[in-house]
Order: sequence, then structure tokens, then C-alpha cells
Amino acid sequence: MAYQFIRVEVGNGNCAFFWHDDWLCMGKLINITGATSTCYLGVPRNAKVSDAVSEGQWKIRGQRSRHYHELHHRGQIDPVPNVSQGPDTFLWRYDEGVYQDSFNAAKTWEQIWSKRAEVVWSRSVWFTQGIPRHAFLVWLAIQNRLSTRDRMRKWGILQGCVLCGERDETRDHLFFACPYSYTVWDCLASRLVGRRINPDWHDMLRYIQAGTSNEMDMILIRLVFQAVVYHIWRERNTRRHQQGQQGTEQMIKTINRGIKNRISSLGYKAGHKFNGLLRRWFEVFD
Repeated sequence: MAYQFIRVEVGNGNCAFFWHDDWLCMGKLINITGATSTCYLGVPRNAKVSDAVSEGQWKIRGQRSRHYHELHHRGQIDPVPNVSQGPDTFLWRYDEGVYQDSFNAAKTWEQIWSKRAEVVWSRSVWFTQGIPRHAFLVWLAIQNRLSTRDRMRKWGILQGCVLCGERDETRDHLFFACPYSYTVWDCLASRLVGRRINPDWHDMLRYIQAGTSNEMDMILIRLVFQAVVYHIWRERNTRRHQQGQQGTEQMIKTINRGIKNRISSLGYKAGHKFNGLLRRWFEVFD
């Protein structure tokens, strides 16, 4: 994979391999002409470019063969390696047709990564103030990759929602059609979302993505959304493994405290830049 980025500018020809380096801007000659060409042209397989030169001229056989016309033509265009031209220079591709004598990780990444259109839900998941573990879980939920009951049914595991007893536990049920989770979601988000608050997962995702509220409120809405999803999933797993349970009031207090701590840490790191965000949270929730 790396080979496609490397090209050689031949100087004295002592470093570049004749068959295995791209020094004619054609790729590997061994791949173009075939393995038998090493014997036909009289150039050993491990020869350097300078080994194919004698007394200032190319010493390559088979010039009349139609199979090697292009190779001989390129050899006539490019200057014959000479000591006076200095050492060979290995170059790295920065862009199509653009090479430099140094490696650049950013330029390389731009060329190899699969460029795709921005997904519509990106702002609902990734934002500067978010909590990474919350964002990751929301990302899984949006992809519908959480191991909910409907997904585990194919493995022969049958169990309803451990939060409310609903027979069919799906992602959309947990967030937030389940009475337990909707109680938590409504209590924490209704004062920010207003009349748009509802138990429909897709509708809430579209609202958060649209960002119709002011910037400060949208940060809080995203924090609440991700925190509720994270803690609902955590509570679900805790109950499933019979490790105890907490009521909606306790969960609301836990999420409230977590969001306050997150905002406070942001303000501390940014020189109290986010103190206004904390005041807004107290204003809305407390």
C-alpha cells in the first residue's frame, strides 16, 4: 500500500533498484515487463539503475522488441544516471502528481481514507462538551448496535424490558417509549425542549440534530440526551445482571450531578469560559 506513494528521482543511480523502484514514473518495471524480462534485457533482478549504464549510455538488450518500446523510449527521454547529478532522491506523494522529499502524515491520510458524506446525526453524537463514553454509547444506539432483546432473540435469548416489563425490548422502546426511561427523559429535558418533548427516538434525534434552540441550550440538550441514554442502558444492564436497581428519582439526581460536574470541569479547563453554561443549568433545572 505504501509503495504507490513512493517515487525516485534518479541522480547517480546507486540507490534506486532498476526493477523494483518507480524511477520512470511507470511503476515497478518487473510488474510491467514480467519476470523473464530480467534475462531478456540483460539486467539482473537486483540491479541498481546505475548497473544498467556503461560509459554514459544504457546497456540494455532487446531494443527491437515491440514489448519494450515504451521502456526504451522512456530511457531516451530521461537522462542517464551520472555521478555529477548527486545521490538518488526518494519522494513521497502529497497529492496527485505532487511529490516531496519528506513524509507528511496528514497528506497521506487525506489520500487513503474513505471520504463519505457527513451523516445527518453527527452533531447529536460528537460535540466538544460531550462526555466520550456517553457519546460512544449514543453512537452505538444510533447504529442500532446495542444488544437489546430483539437483537439477541436470534441467539435464543428471550427476555422483556427489565425496566417496565414490556415483552419486546427494542432500542426505540428503551429510548424513550419505556415509562421508566421517559419519566427520566421528560423530567430532565422538558424545560429545555419544551412542547417538542416526546418519547419518539427518531423525532428527538431530528430535533437535537436541527439545533433550533440557542447555542447554550443545545449544548445542555445534547448533554442531557446522551447522559439519559447512557444511564438508562447502564441501569438496564445492572438489573439484568441482578446487581440492584434505582428508581427514577435517584437516576435523575445522578444525571443532574453528572452534568453539573461535566460543566464545572469544562469551565475549569477553559478558564471559567463555561460558567454561564452552569448558571443556565441551575436556572433551568433547579
